[in-house]
Amino acid sequence: MFKNYIKIALRNLFKNKVYSIINVMGLTLGFLCCMLIMLHVKDELSYDKFVPNYAQIHRVSLERIYPDHVNFYSIIPHSFAEVIQEEVKGVSDAIRIFNFGAGNVITYEDTPYEEDYVAAADSNFFNVFDFVLLEGDKETALAEPNTVVISNSASMKIFKGESALGKTIKQGQTEYEITGVMEDIPENSHMKFDYLVSSTSFPFIDQDNYTSFSAHTYLKLDPNVSPKSVEEAIPGLVTKYASGQIERNLGVSYADYTAAGNGYRYFLQPLKDIHLHSNLEGEIKANGNYLYVYIFISIAAFILVLACINFINLATARSADRAKEVGVRKAMGSARKQIITQFLLEAVLLTIVSLMIGIVLVSFAVPFFNNLAQKSLVFDFAAMLSSIPLLLIFGVIVGLLAGYYPAFQISKFNTISILKGKLQTGKGNWLRNGLVVFQFGIAIVLISGTLIINDQIQFIQSTSLGFNKENVLVLQRFGNQDNHNALKQEIENLPGVISAGKTSTMPGKGTFGVQFTKPGGGDVLTTKGFSAEADFFSTLKIEALEGRVFDEDFNDSLSLILNKSAVKVFFGDENPLGQHLMTTNNINGENITSELTVVGVVEDFNFESLHTVVTPLAIFNTKNPAGFTNTLAIRFENNRQNEVLGAVEEKWASLSDGLPLSYYFLDNGLAELYKNEQTSSKILGVFSILAILIACIGLFGLAAYTAFLRTKEIGVRKVLGASVGSIVFLLSINFAKLVGIAFLIAVPVAWFAMDGWLDSFAFKIDLGLTVFLVAGLLTLGVALITVSYQAISAAIVNPVKSLKSE
Repeated sequence: MFKNYIKIALRNLFKNKVYSIINVMGLTLGFLCCMLIMLHVKDELSYDKFVPNYAQIHRVSLERIYPDHVNFYSIIPHSFAEVIQEEVKGVSDAIRIFNFGAGNVITYEDTPYEEDYVAAADSNFFNVFDFVLLEGDKETALAEPNTVVISNSASMKIFKGESALGKTIKQGQTEYEITGVMEDIPENSHMKFDYLVSSTSFPFIDQDNYTSFSAHTYLKLDPNVSPKSVEEAIPGLVTKYASGQIERNLGVSYADYTAAGNGYRYFLQPLKDIHLHSNLEGEIKANGNYLYVYIFISIAAFILVLACINFINLATARSADRAKEVGVRKAMGSARKQIITQFLLEAVLLTIVSLMIGIVLVSFAVPFFNNLAQKSLVFDFAAMLSSIPLLLIFGVIVGLLAGYYPAFQISKFNTISILKGKLQTGKGNWLRNGLVVFQFGIAIVLISGTLIINDQIQFIQSTSLGFNKENVLVLQRFGNQDNHNALKQEIENLPGVISAGKTSTMPGKGTFGVQFTKPGGGDVLTTKGFSAEADFFSTLKIEALEGRVFDEDFNDSLSLILNKSAVKVFFGDENPLGQHLMTTNNINGENITSELTVVGVVEDFNFESLHTVVTPLAIFNTKNPAGFTNTLAIRFENNRQNEVLGAVEEKWASLSDGLPLSYYFLDNGLAELYKNEQTSSKILGVFSILAILIACIGLFGLAAYTAFLRTKEIGVRKVLGASVGSIVFLLSINFAKLVGIAFLIAVPVAWFAMDGWLDSFAFKIDLGLTVFLVAGLLTLGVALITVSYQAISAAIVNPVKSLKSE
């Protein structure tokens, strides 16, 4: 019996090639999209789970509470690691990682290598992160000062396959002996290091520090210890160790300090959650976003449902053709159960064929998807083959779901009515129409989401940041040059260069924290800060709202510039110019207190991502004892980018200390802050197009079904003088109404979802109806184009053919 079912199923599929191909196309596209998205989601959910005992590892992060705002940091004062391990029960290990940031230069035998992934780590690093060492001993690799463990890829790059153990590399003027080579940290990790220097190489870690944020701190807890119990023990350590340091540095009691609105809330983040649930200041590398994972899972589910709906609509479209077959079968004694089995088997057969084709296509699509999603996903064919039983079960379930309605609907047709040609199918119209509304509702939501994300990205790129980011070249490691003042002068004289200014950092690259008090005591005023020279302001076109910016004609070593937010917090409605602020800085191991004078106020320019509001900012002069220079910003004339860059490279080569030039363009650097949004927008756009394509395949089948049912009506209308245009309108208007209903349902859903997404930005577009109308009109246009083919085909048929059976 089963063999007979298979034979008839294959016969029907080959007999109706067009509908079979359309069905296979729709289901294949659905499976392809679903599998690609699930590969992406699986990768996102796998981060850091390769680490042995990952469930016991947590990172200590900080919610720093200020009187007027709150900041979240992934780095904390480095001295807490030791006291937490010693004084909190259940903490078996605590390690610190000091990230060096990008643009490091490692030298071996006078050959420089630019490296972005360099950090210092404690000697017990491998007790917590049990990475594989290809060479060296985990217990001793980082135990001694001036030792380093490097990654396998760094070893291959520098030593070309030779053993790296025992060799010496340099960073700056410091030499490090290679005591270990570890396997590369997998891509699905929130951290990436090619060089791990022993933390004992740096004397500052022996100095007590419970207030300045410097280290990523990880704890390994005993198996049965609750992270919450560890969190609850930390406030006591803050009071015990940090309060005294705060009182010594700021001259106020810890009670007054906290009463003024200052506070520290340390919390633990599970290692496996960091990638998707943490976007704090000071992250080792850019993390993902759990919201996008949920969005992509929803898209995968919706696309698969759209493919199933297609099958239902296409099967319904063929119901009139299959009705006589059902009638004859029933007349010959077939039970309804047998007919249902036949239809379900056809559905399952089509689904499994589509699934197999989809698996093959995924292997070809993964490289393109990697390029789109900026991933390194690998299609493991062997793993896929081992999953064949599970995939077949999945295919059978999808086939049963897709074939359920057609099988039970067509099999219940009345035998006598079928054979008399009196087929009544009106009762199923509400379901078919509902499915079309659902399909195009999903399409409108996806298109709206894509358009809104694109609008927000364009808004970010075009909105005024309070400075001019265009035509600015940024040289990194500039402050490391012994002759950087002479080099700056040479660069300023190059053709096409308008100005150049030195600074400790650039917008989007982070700041340092600084605390002030007013002379005579009082509240502690906390702000972010960086240092810059006079030419920096003209280079970025930042102007003073009050007073002045730094000027070479003045001695500004003890001058200070504040933004409007800092003025509001520090002085309220008072005139800030000429006011004095006290701050204490650790310079060469000694705490030195300086009295600074406010000489200017600047606009609240966006020195961080537009995800965050502008917070108080203080700008020191690079000549200040605590000031320093890292980078040089160069403004150049329009359309002279390549010329200026080439000239700068020549000057650097002739005047620098031999290190390679490291640079970026400011507008490109700021765009990197929104890389996740740009990538997600591209992915969403591609799958939105595929969702519409799948929906249109189903609509094509439903339009064919509608035209078939109204064949005689169309013939009568043509005999009575109806034009082709009026008949096309008649057949299309109902589908336009369905898209309209879908629009009314989809807009509130899309509005709610995208309004929540926009809340992650402090600066965002206003949602209006225009973007939803565009999405609705695009969907309507695509739907009408799809329907018009069947409508025109039906309208131009000779009425004699339509009515010959009457």
